[in-house]
Amino acid sequence: MTKRRKHPAASTRRPAAQAVAASAKVPPTARKSSARDAGGGLRAENRALKKTVQALMERVEKAVDSQGSAFSWFQAAASLEETIRQRTEQYEQLNVRLVTELESRREIELALKQAKELADRANETKTRFLAAASHDLRQPLSSALLFLESIGESSLTGLDLDYLNKARVALASLSNLLDTLLDVARLDSGGIEPQYADFPVSAVLDRIVPEFASVARAAGLELKFVASSAWVRSDPHLLETVLRNLISNAIRYTPRGRLLVGCRRRRDGLLIAVRDTGVGIEAAHLEAIFNAYYQVPGRGRARGSGIGLGLSIVERISTLLELKREVRSIPGRGSMFAVLVPYGRSGGRAWPGLIATAGAGRAQSLAIAVIDDDPGVRAALAATLVKWGHRPIAAATATEAVVQFIGADLSPDFIISDYHLAGSVKGDAAIEEVRREFDRAPAAAIMTSDTDPQLKTAARDKGFTLLAKPLSLVELRRLLDRVTPP
Repeated sequence: MTKRRKHPAASTRRPAAQAVAASAKVPPTARKSSARDAGGGLRAENRALKKTVQALMERVEKAVDSQGSAFSWFQAAASLEETIRQRTEQYEQLNVRLVTELESRREIELALKQAKELADRANETKTRFLAAASHDLRQPLSSALLFLESIGESSLTGLDLDYLNKARVALASLSNLLDTLLDVARLDSGGIEPQYADFPVSAVLDRIVPEFASVARAAGLELKFVASSAWVRSDPHLLETVLRNLISNAIRYTPRGRLLVGCRRRRDGLLIAVRDTGVGIEAAHLEAIFNAYYQVPGRGRARGSGIGLGLSIVERISTLLELKREVRSIPGRGSMFAVLVPYGRSGGRAWPGLIATAGAGRAQSLAIAVIDDDPGVRAALAATLVKWGHRPIAAATATEAVVQFIGADLSPDFIISDYHLAGSVKGDAAIEEVRREFDRAPAAAIMTSDTDPQLKTAARDKGFTLLAKPLSLVELRRLLDRVTPP
């Protein structure tokens, strides 16, 4: 029976294990890579490597305990060295992949940042273009609408009168399109801040419904309006934009029949609704129509189609004002669009200029100064005022207006001036110049295509009425009907 060899003492084995451990140190290439990635990743890598070495040392000791020969020691050391080499290569490859991924991520983040900056600049450019384009187009459009208004309908019959009505509808559609583009530009720029006030809903509806009534009448439609004495709390100008889009949308998609604009009191607010007998909408499209540029497939159109932005603006402004919208429709029978507006406090802080003063109904003609450096607008507005029974004095500058008034031995009862005049002169300065020459302060209005909210505030603070181009003829006529000569 062969005697079993005694295992080397622990003190004998330990120097060998330490030698193996010394041979298990990381190669120079690994040390250089680790130096570059000093920090948490290197410490984690070292901890993992130490665990691997410890496990391999335990395996070597077990193998030596079971075999005990010098050759077995050699095999264990060689196996341990090979394993450590493989692990080191794996860590180096992993480190290279991590560095590559980090560089790729930085490149992707940089590309995304550059793309966002480019998109933001493109959006700003689009917004400025839409605002500038709508501003430049409003001048000739305002002239065209005024010239059409100056035409005496009593002298027209048959086809001539029909053509006049169709021209009015076409220009009204163009005006609505420009308003839509401008609203989109303002919403995209984020420059809209609601200005809440308490006011009677009639202050808005009494102004815009008669304006659309003439458009509906020219299109062969009947527009009915049920007045309301309720007070609401909202931004009056933004609410007016919502209602304008709803009414114009109803006219566009009603080939024949009638429209009804009215209010209904509810417990949680006033429901302002626009009903029509138009083509209607299938239930599957009732939510999608509020998305920008969405067009209902195969929907009939009796007159100029839109671009799918009107209801999108309604949705965005309703969200901004926290208004609840409602829509119901039956294909072939008509639709109902409405917004629920919170009640306001009767007699509360009202928006200046919204509530019409009493005593409407003009009993005399007015001497009106019209100041505008655009000859087309000047001539068209003067012709319209003559048709309404007034005596306009049209001039390009305040000085010319004063000279003409003195020559005619008249004093102005009212002044209408464009805001941007030749030579960087502003309309408010022109109005003040005319007032100084006649030692009186007749009421005045400023016409402008500029939608800057600060301009509206400044005009209101100076006591001027601000008229947006193209001019609302209904609003202008009501304004003049309320004027009392100084």
